[in-house]
Amino acid sequence: MTTSIKYVCNAIKWRDKINGNTYHSVKITRVKDKKVIYGEFQYGYGDQYKSTALDAMADAKWLPVKYRKENEANGFPYHTYYERENDYPILWNVSHGLKREAIKNGGA
Repeated sequence: MTTSIKYVCNAIKWRDKINGNTYHSVKITRVKDKKVIYGEFQYGYGDQYKSTALDAMADAKWLPVKYRKENEANGFPYHTYYERENDYPILWNVSHGLKREAIKNGGA
């Protein structure tokens, strides 16, 4: 089975060395029509950028209704299942950059 990439997500992470906090932003491109949406520069560590991207995709109605916020039960985000249930359609490009790069990547 081959995976069909439907979205490309460019995430840039930045670490505030003085305070030890990590931040990220995401830029998501829909492959079929080259439309772009952004997840603004925000605090988050580890794979938090994935939740930021999936939230932005749900808000833009790029995800099927089944995976959107209005279908969350007991605070559980169904969008976390989107990739697994749809054969991983997102190509994740993650890099570490400067703060200004991360801010610009988030649509600022």
